Amino acid sequence: MVNSSANGLHLDDETRNQEIVTSLRGFLKHQTERVSLYKEFNDAFKEYTAKRMTSEEYATICNIVTQGFVELSIEILALEAHLGGPTHTSTINGSAPTPSSTTTLTATETSIESTPNRISLDSPEHAQLIRQVQLLEKQKLALTVQGQKWAMAKQEQEAEDEKEREAELQTDRVVSIETEEQGDEGVEAEVEATAVQGSDSHTQAVNGEGIKLSGEEWQAKLDGNRAR
Repeated sequence: MVNSSANGLHLDDETRNQEIVTSLRGFLKHQTERVSLYKEFNDAFKEYTAKRMTSEEYATICNIVTQGFVELSIEILALEAHLGGPTHTSTINGSAPTPSSTTTLTATETSIESTPNRISLDSPEHAQLIRQVQLLEKQKLALTVQGQKWAMAKQEQEAEDEKEREAELQTDRVVSIETEEQGDEGVEAEVEATAVQGSDSHTQAVNGEGIKLSGEEWQAKLDGNRAR
């Protein structure tokens, strides 16, 4: 059986089926490459947030990953059109967060035009599957970038909170030292006052009339009274 394509060229069923299988295998290959790009993107972000990568190095990797996503998207859209899907444009939007600036995952629009030699395989069901995956991948990229922004904001907030805690601890240390110094001065004053008071009491005991006599002195006093 001969199948007519949209551009007037003809494919028999066997050739058409082989082309469909080849296109789908190509799509799977591109998806594998896309997974590798995501891994590189996430690994770079982890290294950057762990302070093991500079902002310039991170921006360079983001640009490389962006270009990779754009090229893959163009090739996948070409496969979609080859399978009989409508013509789309490749658009990649997103922004990878950096502390001082934003590295943009560049929005690129590229028309995928069917060339005269590009035969439509008239398989809209397969083209639709690829379209659904493309839409999900677009959402995934947006969520990945947003997640990185939130992670960056959280890290910055935690760093700010840590600075505030350190400042509070330093203030507490200063207050504690001042309190200890004041306490030491109070103890010294109390000891000095006690010593002075004890000295006065001793003086009064020595000079006062209430001094107790020894046994011999009492005996001598009694003997003197009897002699009178």
